Amino acid sequence: MRSAIRKGLTTTAALAGIALAMVPASAHADDGLVSQAARVAKYQAYLAMKVAQGDEQAEETAQGFNALSGAQKTRFLDLLEDRSLMAKLYEDAESPAAAGITRSELAGGDVVVERESSGGGDDASPNTSAALRASGYRDMWASYSYTDKFLGVKVSRVSVRTNYQVKGKDTTKVYPGSASHYLYVPGCSFSHSPVKEWISSPPADNAQSETIWTASCWGSSWDERERVWGDYRGFVGGYLKDE
Repeated sequence: MRSAIRKGLTTTAALAGIALAMVPASAHADDGLVSQAARVAKYQAYLAMKVAQGDEQAEETAQGFNALSGAQKTRFLDLLEDRSLMAKLYEDAESPAAAGITRSELAGGDVVVERESSGGGDDASPNTSAALRASGYRDMWASYSYTDKFLGVKVSRVSVRTNYQVKGKDTTKVYPGSASHYLYVPGCSFSHSPVKEWISSPPADNAQSETIWTASCWGSSWDERERVWGDYRGFVGGYLKDE
């Protein structure tokens, strides 16, 4: 993200923050109350459209936004448009040292960034037969996610997961990985490259999966590489960084 900022993209930002063009200039005119109501209604209509398309996370986000007070709704939209805040969101996108959730706060605590790491055994996996399990083979998974919350409301998230097989301490096979996301900023879109997976060289012997995220918003774009890796213990590490 920081490379995108350095390149001077017109609406740089971290996932949620590239939405300056979302709000018309009239939102800051003298008729403030009417304009603020219009801003709120516009964002609610945007989320309602997502919900109508069957987006369950959009429904959760809409419920969270609607539950905010009038002043909080205005603050929420103001935060989405704060360039200096957005420039800070992705300064540290490395995963925690162990599985779990690490949180950092910005804007006086109104913005929370969560880096979530998890993993473990996958006993329900169809990839390894009962005979292989009896021989000591196990299917495993590990994931790394990065989530932005504004006033407690989820606005954006990217996640990548690796699925693999181990025997003892050795990683023996990597299955196809996966990536998922959501981003609730009008006028912005998200896409990712095909997920790649591989086993790193010994002695690390980790199953790895990665994807390249591309965000486009109002004529600007940026790329981020997200990777996760795991071994016989489950999650080992992950990151989201400038491509």
